[in-house]
Amino acid sequence: MSSGFSNDNYILTTSQSKYRVRVSKYSKHTDELLAEQLILSRAAEQHNLIVPMLRLFRLPNGTNVSIFPYLEADLNFDINNEELMRDAGKALAHYHLSVDGYTGSLPWKPLSEAFGHEVLQAGELSKFIDDQALLEYPNLWCSIESLLQRMEDANVLMNEEPCSLLPQLPCHGDFAPANLLTHGNRITGMIDFECCRWAPRLYDLSTFLISLQEDEGFEMDMSTWFLEGYNSVLPLSENELKLIPKFQYIRSLEAAKRHFIRVLNGDHRMHFGLIMYWERVTIDLRK
Repeated sequence: MSSGFSNDNYILTTSQSKYRVRVSKYSKHTDELLAEQLILSRAAEQHNLIVPMLRLFRLPNGTNVSIFPYLEADLNFDINNEELMRDAGKALAHYHLSVDGYTGSLPWKPLSEAFGHEVLQAGELSKFIDDQALLEYPNLWCSIESLLQRMEDANVLMNEEPCSLLPQLPCHGDFAPANLLTHGNRITGMIDFECCRWAPRLYDLSTFLISLQEDEGFEMDMSTWFLEGYNSVLPLSENELKLIPKFQYIRSLEAAKRHFIRVLNGDHRMHFGLIMYWERVTIDLRK
């Protein structure tokens, strides 16, 4: 059906129904997937757009497999559709309301621990850079060092005021158009909660806004539509609105850190172009 960054998805057709089968590309701890199943069950009770996990099991080779209901949906999310963009904002706000008060475990570590846990060392990454890469990207090593320093800065930022005072909730963790099912002008489903974690709600909003800005067809009105949709259900404070850019930088730095870890684990080759991009878009972290 589709192939994503961490999973392959298949359609399973039976005599009774259709299902989406999600197969993990990388090893995952079973307790993380069980935590995803639990938060989905809680959220689905309160919010009819949440697609629950029906079953979780492990294949003989150790690969984790999750089964979900299959919902018919449009092929792509139309970011040019104002009504749909507002509905995306409303859907996120209703999800946040649905998990208010949840006290169970979540798949990922809290955002406040994202950069303080498993600190990366420049020397380890240097082994994956050859002379050809430095010829093609003369500033590559400086970019890597800058990213590592900004990760340390982000760790401080997340654990000091005003960020540390923001209320925490079980954020989706990867709220983006690719994880929203649509039909016409309406959101019909919300999927892929494997990155769900404790974080300020701005984390989900910032994730969605970054995904919009990375689209070639992005225009500022799209962000406005989305934020207005969210605000119509769950108003944001002035302080939160001011902090959105900070959380966008943090989101990009997290993506860089995950990439570095996967390089160190042998799962990925180092992507030099992405490294230069992350260094460029996070340059204003401390401003």
